[in-house]
Amino acid sequence: NDVDIARTKSGAKDYATHQDQESERIILQEIEKRFPSDVVLAEESRPTHHDAERLWIVDPLDGTRNYANGLTHFAVSIAFCHAGLVEAAAVYVPCDGEMFHAIRRHGAHLNGAPLQMQTPSKSLEASLVATGFSYDQGADLHPHIEVFEQVMNVATDVLRFGSAATDICYVAAGRFGAYYESGLKPWDVAAAALIVQEAGGIVSDLSGAPLDLFAKRGTTFRLNALAAKNAGIHSRLVELVGRPQTAEPTRPSYPTSPIDNT
Repeated sequence: NDVDIARTKSGAKDYATHQDQESERIILQEIEKRFPSDVVLAEESRPTHHDAERLWIVDPLDGTRNYANGLTHFAVSIAFCHAGLVEAAAVYVPCDGEMFHAIRRHGAHLNGAPLQMQTPSKSLEASLVATGFSYDQGADLHPHIEVFEQVMNVATDVLRFGSAATDICYVAAGRFGAYYESGLKPWDVAAAALIVQEAGGIVSDLSGAPLDLFAKRGTTFRLNALAAKNAGIHSRLVELVGRPQTAEPTRPSYPTSPIDNT
């Protein structure tokens, strides 16, 4: 398929299509119509604004390269934050007709049906794990490959599908035992992380510390995320992938333990 590229970002592998831009335009138009005083942090047009009491975090098309090449693993991700904490989230996977959503302390749902982890004792050895790699041009991939190999030697398999929001929601649905990745942006994980927690899973950075959604390296957002369906998988994966975090901390956006919905 011809790739309908509107612009490149960090390099030739990191680009936006016209569909990314149109999806974002429609979403932002609706938010601004209903909540004109709210601030929006959006991947394509507003990638820096985040220090606001009421904040929307939007990824209009997570999995752009998949979409541009005719693959179906992509999603639209929207999260609402109040005072730095994600309170509501939605991730729509259009080709599968799946709508994941969550409200803090009110649970997570898939197409209206409650999501709740059904296999709390399942081990990493019996689980599929998903991951991803940074877009950075010229980056040294050897550390990522070493971690990939370590996890691959323990888990049932390690998969790379190219849409962080979708993959993390698959953890919430029990399809993956875990997901990990470094070099992410807030819009990649903001919505899906709440969905995992509200389904009873665990979200942290790669070291096991609370996930800081707005962590930066210099002036650039760069966070490291791990989502797991239970504590056993989470602790085992931290042993394999955990390392000192290179991003500069700001504030935790998620506790590491599952949210108590009672």
